[in-house]
Formats: sequence, structure tokens, C-alpha cells
Amino acid sequence: MQKLSAQLSQLWKTIRSGFLRLPRWARWGTLAVVVVLIAWGGWTIYNASQAQAATAQQPALQTAVARTGNLTLTASGTGTLIAASSVNLAFNTSGNVTAINVKLGDQVKAGEVVAQLDDTNQQIALAQARQTLLELTSPSAIATAQQTVANDQQAVYNAQAALNNLLYAGNNPAAIQNAQASMTLAQNNLARAQAAYNKVPGDASTDARKAQAYQALYAAQLSYDNSVGTYNLLTGKVNQAQVDADTAALALAKAKLVEDQTLVAALTGGTVPENATGSGYDQLQQAKLNVQTAQKNLDDTQLVAPISGTVIALTGAVGQPAGSSTFMTIADLSQAVLQIYMDPNDWSNLKVGYTAQVAFDALPDQTFNGKVTQISPQLVTIQGNSVVEGLVQLNPPQAASSDPVQLPLGVTASVDVISAEARNAVLVPVQALHQLSPGNYAVFVMVAGKPTLRIVTIGIQDPTNAEIKTGLKAGDVVTTGTQATSGNTSTSSSGG
Repeated sequence: MQKLSAQLSQLWKTIRSGFLRLPRWARWGTLAVVVVLIAWGGWTIYNASQAQAATAQQPALQTAVARTGNLTLTASGTGTLIAASSVNLAFNTSGNVTAINVKLGDQVKAGEVVAQLDDTNQQIALAQARQTLLELTSPSAIATAQQTVANDQQAVYNAQAALNNLLYAGNNPAAIQNAQASMTLAQNNLARAQAAYNKVPGDASTDARKAQAYQALYAAQLSYDNSVGTYNLLTGKVNQAQVDADTAALALAKAKLVEDQTLVAALTGGTVPENATGSGYDQLQQAKLNVQTAQKNLDDTQLVAPISGTVIALTGAVGQPAGSSTFMTIADLSQAVLQIYMDPNDWSNLKVGYTAQVAFDALPDQTFNGKVTQISPQLVTIQGNSVVEGLVQLNPPQAASSDPVQLPLGVTASVDVISAEARNAVLVPVQALHQLSPGNYAVFVMVAGKPTLRIVTIGIQDPTNAEIKTGLKAGDVVTTGTQATSGNTSTSSSGG
């Protein structure tokens, strides 16, 4: 160290000696150059130190690698296993129970009689109603109805003829002329009979020839009187009251004919007009209605399963009275259905048809899949909380041992409704996204060590990751924000 110091001291003496031997103008010029070099060197060193300080203060970029993965959007909640459908059964009449054909837990089919009341009175009433109807529809009853129709037809004919005689009186010259001719002939016959009677001596009461002549005279007199009556009727003035009476009689005869024809049609399977009337027809219809009522009353003594399912509730016993209160409950347990309850904040992620994953508390190691089949359009209150209510139907089991139907109704489960899912998608952190405009996004990709803006199309995203459909490939490095150097606070850019 002392040797180096001595060498530097000797070097300085040599430079100083040489500098002093230079002319005065040269010494000043050399001094000016040295001053400029010193100033330039100091400025360069200062700028370099400033740049180094600025570089030391600039935050470092955070990056992430675009990767391939799966992304699932879910809405989570709870559920309770319920029956796909259930029905409460009650008798439609009252009486004492005579039979119960099932027990709790039995499987029943739709239409199966599951219980019976005492039906003695109903059986009797049905038999009586059927007998009454049988008598009204017997061959004898049908023949009587047909005979009545024939009589009605004759009555209509007679009423029509009587009315015609009145309406056409004085207006039928041919009939008048014929009646006048008949009256003339009858008058001649009467004159001849009178002459013949006058020629026979004796008393008609004792003489047979006189009695015979009297009978001929009497018959001729009747014929003449009838011909005169007919002539007078045809040439006389019509009586309007009589015309009205005959018209009404004709209408009545026709109406009775129609009603009796309706009864015959009903008895023989013919066409019955709408709004048909008639005492006989009404009696027949009432008899049919009585049979139907009696049959219904008898049917009401039976309790019939309206659906196929399992008996999950049963009250009453044989020998006890039963009425309109619930006697039995049948539930369809062939499908596993959950009543689900979800947070209202997940409303946008709940739609009919979405896939659901279910884990029962009683089967924690198994996960069951299903679909949302119903979402209530309004919130419901459960234990003071407003929730979204819906239904999830589980898929059929792959094996009997994994069938949730075997679980008791009312067991609880956790439910995840999958609203969207991306498989083998390119994923980046949401911090890498920059929203250029609504629906349009970009990311900064590191190219040759520098961030470069690139437009991308995004799919679904959760609070952590976003699906990139176009614009990136797995392995690309994107910026996710900045990280300050030691001694400064860290910062990161937002997804917007």
C-alpha cells in the first residue's frame, strides 16, 4: 500500500513538472479540457445513478400462465327428500269399516280397492233401482209404447180431418154439389119409402108387412137427414171458436205423438232429440239416473287407490266408523325428488333444466345427479329467511344399493345446481382481464419480455378464473397486475 502511494506521488510530480514546462497558453488550454472532461464524466455518472434509482423504484409486473382446466358455476343450497306425488284418501260416505286390504308400507296399484265400508243398504238400493229400470224397458213396456204411438197417429189424423172439414166449409163447390146430389137422392128414397109405407094396410105394431115398411121409411128418413146435415155444414158459416178448438186439439195430438215417439226411440236405441220431454221419457230418464246414483253410493263404500305408490299413512281399523277425514295416504316413491332451498342471490343461476348434484347427509360418500324441474316464481319464508324454492328430480340409480329412493322421506341433503360448465378450457385469473367496452375484453401477453395488448373472447367466469374462448392458448403468459420492489406497497390491476 505504501509502495502504491509512493508511485502515485512520483507520477503526480512528473505530470506537474511537465505541465509547468508547457507554454502559458498551452497550460490554460489543457486545464480547460480537463475541466470539461471532469464535468462530462460527473454528469454521466449522475444520469446513470438517477436511471438506476428510477429502475429500482419501478414496480415489477405480476404474471400468470394460461392453463387448461375445468370451470364450473354453481348455486349451493339444501334440500329435503319428498315424494314425487302423494294423495290423501278418504271415503265419500260414512259407515263402518269392514275390510282394510293393505298395511303400512305396502305397494299398491292405481285402481286397487284398499278399504271397504259396510255396503248392505247401498246394495239394496241399487237392486231396487235396477228393477224399476228393467220394468220400464221390458218388451211389454216397449210394445205398449209403440201401440200408444199408433193410437197417437190415428188421433192426429182424426183431428186434422175435423179441422179440415171446418176450414173448407163453403169453399168446396164440388163437395157442396155432391152433398146436394146426395140430399136429392135421399129425398127421393124417402118419398118412395113413404109411399110404400102408406100403401100397406094395418098397424106396424101388429102387422109384419107394415113394420117392415116402417123400417124402410125410418132408414130413408135418417139418410135424408144426414145428407141435409152435410149439405148445411158445407154451405154454412164457419164457427171460429170451433176452428180454434179443433186447431188446439190437433196441436195437442201432434205433441203427444212426438213425446211418445221419443220414448220409443229411447227404448229401442233410436235417435233422441235434444231437450226431449214427455212424462214417459222423463220417467225413464229418472230411472236411469236413480241407477247411476245408487251405483255411485255403492262405489263410495270402497276406497280406491288413484295412483300407484306406497302406503305411508293409515288410520282407522276394521269395525270402526269412517267418514270424510283422511283414512290413508299413498305416495309415489318410484322417483327421488328433492324440495330445494337456495339463496336469492343465486337466482340468476337457477333455471329449470339445470343439472344438480346432491349429497345426502345419510350417504355422505355418494353424489347423485339430477335436474331442476321446478323453480317457484316467488320467494318463500323458511325459519324467518327468504329463500328460493324449487324441485330437483334425481336420475334413475345405476344400482339398487345406490338408490336414494330407499332413504326415508324427509332426509336432508346439500345441493349444488350447475348453471354453467367449461371442460378442458383455457383459463386465466380474472385479474388478467381488461374490459374495453361492455362484453369486450383484452389481456396483456408477455412477448419478448414486453406486455402486448391482445383482444380475447371470454366465456364463463367465477370470482377467481375466467374461460378464454379465443385469443389465447395454454402456455401464454399474461400480466395480472404489478408488484412493487422491496420497501414499497404492492399493487395489482383490476379485472376491469
